[in-house]
Amino acid sequence: MASDLSLGGALCLVPGALVKCVGGVEVLRVMGEPWASNQRRLVAAAESVGFKGLVLAGEANLVYTLGVKMPSGALVLSGECGNIWLVPLLDYHRALSLAPGDFEVKAFYRGGEALKRVDVPRGALIEASNLGEALKAVLGDCSGLGADLEWLQEPAAAKLREHLGVGDASSVVSRVRSVKSPEEADRIEEAQRIAEEALGDAIDSLGEGVSEEQAAAVIECSVRRRGAWREAFPSIAAFYSNTAYPHHQPTATTLGHPGPVLFDLGAVVDGYHSDLTRTLWWGGSTPSQFREVLEAVEEALGEAADTVAPGVEARDVDAAARRVLERRGLARFFIHGTGHGVGVEIHEKPYLRPGSQDVLEPGMIVTVEPGVYIAGRFGVRIEDLVLVTKRGRRVLTRIARILPGV
Repeated sequence: MASDLSLGGALCLVPGALVKCVGGVEVLRVMGEPWASNQRRLVAAAESVGFKGLVLAGEANLVYTLGVKMPSGALVLSGECGNIWLVPLLDYHRALSLAPGDFEVKAFYRGGEALKRVDVPRGALIEASNLGEALKAVLGDCSGLGADLEWLQEPAAAKLREHLGVGDASSVVSRVRSVKSPEEADRIEEAQRIAEEALGDAIDSLGEGVSEEQAAAVIECSVRRRGAWREAFPSIAAFYSNTAYPHHQPTATTLGHPGPVLFDLGAVVDGYHSDLTRTLWWGGSTPSQFREVLEAVEEALGEAADTVAPGVEARDVDAAARRVLERRGLARFFIHGTGHGVGVEIHEKPYLRPGSQDVLEPGMIVTVEPGVYIAGRFGVRIEDLVLVTKRGRRVLTRIARILPGV
């Protein structure tokens, strides 16, 4: 199986990509890039509920609007105030090299610091002790703005609310981000291809004496070697009874006798995440009891994935998975929600879980990941990515749900 997944060699560019060097920094720009479109979608949605513009902070929001790796600071998107990227002073020149042409870059520094000869235009400098003070200075008389206050630390959020009357646009931002454009979906699908290849490398690495930590390290190296920004999250490699911990952290546990192995991993391509989980048996033939649980989880995944469609309530997808496990007598071992949206964050709307009020829409991409966790023995989780289409769904994960033992 693993040899079928291997890309071989380093993947430097995705198809249709262009690389340019700005100030010695290599910047990836891809045909059909979604970021300008994302800016327009956010502003239009904010205006539709009465805001005149947006203030955005947090890495995910800045990646969504700029397409820049590891951004800092905050953005202002406003017809009245213009488009401004506000960054700490030490990030000014990097931001200037990466900012879209219609953005003004400004830098703030702590009051009292002697910066008389700093290599930054005077008009771009703001003396402020923190981001909140800097935003207050930049926004000035601008009014009617909304902000994703969930991403702003409380001092900055308080400044915006109290001194500028900025409203909370968090729900607007999360709703827009939950529906992916075709370009965004392409990036998530590419990230899933990379994750599948990395999974193949990890399985290839298994052998007597190999530790969970070593297998996880193989994934990290493989993901980066294939052109991803990084892993979507710290990869899970779990052996034996550790597979029963949904959020297990890899340890020095080594393979030495037959048993279950679980991998949960993802990759980030141009800021967009993927998510993939597979469970298999290592060493010898697969025991019947483990096989029965594996088949039950696969059936639950299949039933839930087949439920995904526009207009379906997210909780109904979760219920479909639980019905299967209930019939199999395993429902009590399923201890988390069935899935979640993915995008510039690994967890975002919609959430497929009991009580969720989210409704699926075309363009949403969700994980479907039922699991069974029998403490002290083993756990099984299988996870696919599913795109909601206009008439149904498309599974973005290509590899088999049940993998042969190794």
